[in-house]
Amino acid sequence: MSYLGFPRLNFAGTFQSDICTVNNIPPYYDNNMFEPRFQWRMSMPDYNGLWHPKGSNAIRLTDLRITSGSLPDGTLLTTRAQDPLVGCRVTDDDLRAHGKFVDLDPQNQMVSELYGLRMRILDSEGNEVLRGDFAPSPVDDVWLRARLPSGRGDPSGSYQSVLTGLVWGEVRSPALQAIRATTTDDVLSVKLVMDSVEDGVEHWPDNVTYGRLVGSIGPHLAGEPCQFVAGRRLRKTAGSPLNPAPCRVDEAASAVFVDLGNSTPTTARGGPLVDLGPLNLVARGGDPVVLAPLTGTEPAAYERTAGIAVAKLTREQLEIAKKTPLAIRKAGTGETLLAENADATYLRCEQVVFRLHPGKSQATATTVVHATKFGGPAAGVEVFLGTGKEPAAFGYPEKVTTGADGRALISLSGEDPGNPRKWVDGVAVECPYGFTANGQEPEGQLAVRIFDPCPRPAKPTWVRDVQPILQQYSNLYPSMNAILDLGNYNHVIRHQTYIRRTMLAPPESPNHMPVTRDLSPGRRDMIVEWLDTKPAPPILEIETVEDLRGALQQALLVELATIPPYLATLFSIKPGHNVKIAELIRGVVIEEMQHLAQVCNILNAVGGKPQIGRPALVPTYPGKLPGPVMPDVVVRLRRLSIEHVRNCFMAIEQPDHPTVDGKEFKGAVIKPENVQLDNAGNVKSVPASDIRALEDWFNKAEYTPMTIGWFYDRIARGISKLDREGQLFTGDPNLQVSWPDAPGVLYRVTDKRSALLAIYQIVEQGEGSPHDLDGDDLADPDELGHYYRFAEIVEGRQLVRTPSGEWKYEGPEIPFDPEGVYQVVDDADTFRLPAGGQPRRASEACDESYTNLLTALNRLFNGHPEEFDNTVGLMYQIQLQAKALYDTPAPTEADAVLGPAFQSPGLRF
Repeated sequence: MSYLGFPRLNFAGTFQSDICTVNNIPPYYDNNMFEPRFQWRMSMPDYNGLWHPKGSNAIRLTDLRITSGSLPDGTLLTTRAQDPLVGCRVTDDDLRAHGKFVDLDPQNQMVSELYGLRMRILDSEGNEVLRGDFAPSPVDDVWLRARLPSGRGDPSGSYQSVLTGLVWGEVRSPALQAIRATTTDDVLSVKLVMDSVEDGVEHWPDNVTYGRLVGSIGPHLAGEPCQFVAGRRLRKTAGSPLNPAPCRVDEAASAVFVDLGNSTPTTARGGPLVDLGPLNLVARGGDPVVLAPLTGTEPAAYERTAGIAVAKLTREQLEIAKKTPLAIRKAGTGETLLAENADATYLRCEQVVFRLHPGKSQATATTVVHATKFGGPAAGVEVFLGTGKEPAAFGYPEKVTTGADGRALISLSGEDPGNPRKWVDGVAVECPYGFTANGQEPEGQLAVRIFDPCPRPAKPTWVRDVQPILQQYSNLYPSMNAILDLGNYNHVIRHQTYIRRTMLAPPESPNHMPVTRDLSPGRRDMIVEWLDTKPAPPILEIETVEDLRGALQQALLVELATIPPYLATLFSIKPGHNVKIAELIRGVVIEEMQHLAQVCNILNAVGGKPQIGRPALVPTYPGKLPGPVMPDVVVRLRRLSIEHVRNCFMAIEQPDHPTVDGKEFKGAVIKPENVQLDNAGNVKSVPASDIRALEDWFNKAEYTPMTIGWFYDRIARGISKLDREGQLFTGDPNLQVSWPDAPGVLYRVTDKRSALLAIYQIVEQGEGSPHDLDGDDLADPDELGHYYRFAEIVEGRQLVRTPSGEWKYEGPEIPFDPEGVYQVVDDADTFRLPAGGQPRRASEACDESYTNLLTALNRLFNGHPEEFDNTVGLMYQIQLQAKALYDTPAPTEADAVLGPAFQSPGLRF
């Protein structure tokens, strides 16, 4: 027994396929290459995040209704008078989350499974008559059912499974009573056919993401397969418009059931079925014999019977059908549309989708292959698996042979695949199987994902271990950002109890985070261990040289990320206007460039390799600063305004006074005049006591976690720890870059002392200045930290020392003239501009120069210091192109002009 027979309930209506599409493109899995536009809906020729990037992956049974029932004798019940459930709703649970569509892998999306779907039948008063959990099952028999006006195909597919954990209410339905009486293991068979999902690619109607669903529920007998009918299969013939169909000969009902629910094409998306005319069931013996007409094949019957056709047979016809290959033919022309194999054989594996995790208990799995002949078990059938070209990490038998029950056990195993795809975990394997006797012609295939092992680090940290994983999910499942940003440490800690519970929830639960079905147990356990760390999950630990190089690369990106926002504001000032403000911002920009160069020198000195531009991360806007700093600050590209300087720039540069030995630190650590340098930036001499004092200060200073000062302090501590034996600075001195007229000093870094001096200068000049404005050490306003320079713009006056010795914003006026600012659009974005137009081309030209600048900087710090002047020339070129954009009206905002987007696209299609 199964849904494919009598008794049965049929239903039809609409459902929502709220799938997420941004994660369908493997290159998007690389965090460094990800761009905000990948979370936008496609706008050709820009693919962006395809047609529905912000879907929740939910399946929602929006408006399904019982359309008919049938009794064990085949009586069809189509009115509420015949069965009180006709016209009543089939719905999902209203007391828990919706079920989810879950792909196995971005490179195998053809076995998408349903997880966490709970189905309910309600009576006319809304009372629950039946509830059951849809056991996870993959889509099957996917085909293009309709042809759209553009020529694209419209897919259809089916899900067969069982409903478990049944809860029965008061059952007055004759059909449902018969189903309940017939099933033997308190499990019901269910089949869903989904098609006609509107993707809005050709237009944007109100029903985007909605489609049609027809289905059936019937009894299930103990020992039957759950995901297919172990009966017979009618296959597509040459030129036939039909898709293959399950078939079952039922002796008790003296009938043959053919499930055409996912077989007949439609005239349009969501339109009626193609009218094939009357169809006959035919026995394909020596001379074909018409056994009986198929009922329920007319287009109007589709939703009433879920496409299940029936041929009622006499006892004599039944005997012929039991031992003769069957076919479906058109009654008028005799054209064969579907037909069984000549020997009426069928082969199918009970489970076909697997996730294997080397090093864990889930490293192995089994499935059972069923062989049938004329619908009964076929013993002694040899089944082949694979092509011999499967990856070495995948273990499987090349052949198995069915026993007396027509079944054979297949054992699968996975070993370390070696991370062949780098950013996409593991490897996807498709393993065909079929009858050996049929010359290696596949009957089906196993879909397997073998994850990479995840050796558990001794002490997982956010920066090294957790954030790269969670950031990927934040990128690829943007709907979750409505709840929390998984790439933000503060958000993760705030929601850590919820995250932990969802990660440890059973996979079949709808509360199991959808994204974590891509997460191997090793990675999941590592994240949970990190979440459980007391008193707080660690952010950054620099224990190895690789840790240090990684932190320095992040620091490089932090410095790079601040430059475009400052330049965008600086460039927005009209010539001759807001002169003092422009001087202040320009001074900060130059120092940020010096900090970028300084970090590159340190990274080269410890044997690292600075990565600037693609394929490394290129900061995007609006966005967060890279690395483990200021996760809640949103950095934007905006024209000059007091509000922007206050809310964005001062937030970035917020000073942080550390505590040392339990007291807030005030003053300078060492005197600059004690450091003797040459014009190239080499340290000639510095008292050893100053270096000891500086090293001791870094090791004692306690900053607010995740401030920029804290980050550089951790880097300095790492340098001290790792250079205790003088083996840290192994880099080529010829890679060091000099900048004689830089603000301050661009140190050529060759040892611990020059590295610590360089970091100290970054802290002094920039974000984490240790100076207290009430102290006596801030002697020159021109050496103010960046925060105080921006504060002068906001306060409208220069910061000066008063006669009482206090520092206050009471100096000369720093006026702001709003009329002296171009009306540049906020957060200029090249990809928001219509493709092919002049505004888009102008913005792309500016982006190209920015990309060239990044490439030049990468060359400069990777062996070409002689190209310094060429790099400076590119900086001026960007300024000229940015100014040219101010002559281009913004197409989406009245009275506004374009501005530089500072984009460097890494992926184009």
